[in-house]
Amino acid sequence: MQKRILLLPLIWGAFGIGEVLILGYLFGPIVNNIPFPQNDKPIGGSYLPALFFSFAAILAVLGLSLYSLGIWNIDLSDRKVKTDIAALGVMFASGILVFYYAIFLFPLAVALVYFLATNID
Repeated sequence: MQKRILLLPLIWGAFGIGEVLILGYLFGPIVNNIPFPQNDKPIGGSYLPALFFSFAAILAVLGLSLYSLGIWNIDLSDRKVKTDIAALGVMFASGILVFYYAIFLFPLAVALVYFLATNID
């Protein structure tokens, strides 16, 4: 338990540094190289992918924080847990990429339907 609590400063530090680097440094210089046409729609062009990335990062930090405090224990031997983590990764990745290529709407919808279908109790 004590070793897991020591993960908290590392998790939050990596989150803060990653947020600054990815949103401030990486999105800034490459925004002109992203293959989407320049238009007057900044919400779909840059704000929503950055917002979706921030939301995904906050959920990951929250999950790792709950794990390090011992509130949430991940049992990776269970097949459903592995499938849920894979579907969550697909949902986060396609949620960021859907704003650049419309084909990523399909895996996003499939991941959302999977979560709705498997978590009905």
